[in-house]
Amino acid sequence: MKKISLHFLLMLFLFVSISSSLFAESLSATVNEIKSNPAIYNNKEVTVSGFFSIWKNAPGAPPISRSDWVICDGNKNGLYCVGTMPSDEETGELQPYWKPIDVTGIVMIKDDEPFIKVNQTKVSQNKIEKMVTIRKIILNQIEMKGECVGVTGVLAKGYGMKGERMYLIADPTGAIRISRTAKLYPKGTILHIKGIVSADEYGIPMIDNVEVISAKVD
Repeated sequence: MKKISLHFLLMLFLFVSISSSLFAESLSATVNEIKSNPAIYNNKEVTVSGFFSIWKNAPGAPPISRSDWVICDGNKNGLYCVGTMPSDEETGELQPYWKPIDVTGIVMIKDDEPFIKVNQTKVSQNKIEKMVTIRKIILNQIEMKGECVGVTGVLAKGYGMKGERMYLIADPTGAIRISRTAKLYPKGTILHIKGIVSADEYGIPMIDNVEVISAKVD
């Protein structure tokens, strides 16, 4: 009886282990998170949302070949990708520069610089799931991380702790940092944006991968 019970428990353990590995989902990470903590993501599958930067904003020399390309976050922090470049499924043409994309692949490290060995690349289909206040993002940073949200507010500009230029959006409930938009707008512009809830290098909540839906200059 004891042998049967032990055998059953062993088989159950193996089944759970195999099932966990088969159905494990890739981690969601930002470009900045991988670059800041490469050892944490080394040899793990991740999904990263960003912008197709082709060969611009490259973090040094390509890890494998000249065909390696770059994915960037909204602040133009680049991460090399090794694999087929994102292209239009119907025409086969290369996606344009700064097209929002999602990349899934294995994080690897060469000469202390992380890169992604690509398994899948697709054009980001993020839509505004819900309009939120800035206060809600600040109070629920952990729960909302990775969500695509919509925000309406006034553009503000300032400088960070290291003197870097910062862009913020403010509504009646607060203000939050946003990644630089593809087009420059003057301070005070009323923006309707969508983007991904993330965090900056200091762990402070921000909206990354910003796309401007509409802009009004008073």
